[in-house]
Amino acid sequence: MLSPRTLPHIIMIAVISSILLFLVSTQEVLVAMSFISLSISYVVVSMLSNNSMIQSLTKLPEEKGDSQWIVRFLFSFRITIVPILMAAVIVGILWSFTGGNDNGWISPSLASLFIVWSIAQAASFRTGMVEWLANGLGDAKLHTYQEKISTASQVVVVQVFALVILWLGQIISQAEKMTLQDALLGGIAFIIVSVILQSITLWLTRSEREASGNEKGMAAFSFKWMIVAQLFITWHAFSIYRRTAMSPSDLSTIIEEGLLMAFTVIFAVWSLTTYTVRDGKRLISEHASLPLGISFGYAYAGSVAMLTGTFDNLKEVMIFGHVLSICAMMLLLRPTLRTSRMTSEMFLNAKNVDISRSEETEEIESEQDEDPDDDNSETEEQTVDEEWQEDGEIDWEKGVDISEGTDWDGEDSEQEEGSD
Repeated sequence: MLSPRTLPHIIMIAVISSILLFLVSTQEVLVAMSFISLSISYVVVSMLSNNSMIQSLTKLPEEKGDSQWIVRFLFSFRITIVPILMAAVIVGILWSFTGGNDNGWISPSLASLFIVWSIAQAASFRTGMVEWLANGLGDAKLHTYQEKISTASQVVVVQVFALVILWLGQIISQAEKMTLQDALLGGIAFIIVSVILQSITLWLTRSEREASGNEKGMAAFSFKWMIVAQLFITWHAFSIYRRTAMSPSDLSTIIEEGLLMAFTVIFAVWSLTTYTVRDGKRLISEHASLPLGISFGYAYAGSVAMLTGTFDNLKEVMIFGHVLSICAMMLLLRPTLRTSRMTSEMFLNAKNVDISRSEETEEIESEQDEDPDDDNSETEEQTVDEEWQEDGEIDWEKGVDISEGTDWDGEDSEQEEGSD
């Protein structure tokens, strides 16, 4: 997905999104149509990604030219021409058939999708992490669950992480002319919020963690998943705290949100490309992963751009998105543990099946099915032998005398009496 041959697409999404975000205050409808059209164009590219001609138009060749690197770099952006031209055509169609600048529904519709993207951020993170952490689920062994040790370990790891990111945030805030006293006061509030969120998380998942603790592979998965999920929640809570109490710079906000969006796209596309259907084929090919990721990126950026008109600035939009991501992740914690535990039990049941006994049973049944035929064949052989034994009493050299045993004298006397 992050191949150097497709790097211009990644750079172009940052450039175009920044330009459109700057124009949203004056050309809101046009900007909304542009984001939607760019997203659709990359969906079309992903659908045609296995075509050799599309690959040649949207990917750089493996061979490097002899020109200077700056010339090669600028010339490499030719691979973005096809999706941009397709987007321009789609913009023209939307502008002509949906009322142009008088359209009043396309901007709110795109803005409302931000709720979906924020939830998808948590869902894609969950899917990617589960795919990575579930490698040991098949190694099912009995295990004694120690709840206090597991819970204490999670508290230590998560709260140390909270202190580290708070300390880093304070350093950056001091560079941004924020007093240490304000940072410490805000830090205490963040630590309290972090402890409350973790307490709620551990309380919600207590029964599922106990059920998962009886099996070694599932207990390890449960512990790692809870750690990763709580770090995700803590990071989003810290992002909310930074925007409300630490007044971060626009540059740091753009970097943070860009990284979050990039990880969301990577996890979403990775989970789709690694998930297989029953026949073993991927739902999405490797060639389609990058266009789909860019399509999601344009849709996400478009939703954020439309919400800036609703909330007047980007800070409230980002806070709203982080709150949704935290809520979505907390709702996904228990179903994830439950589903993974059921999967582990399926592996355990499949592993305990005695294949040798089933094979012996099948052999016995097959022998029983074959016995009637054997009895019939033995009966037929005995009948044939008896017939040959009866035939063996005949003296074939002498032949069969049909007159043997006939009382000729008795017959002559009967004839004489009849003539009298």
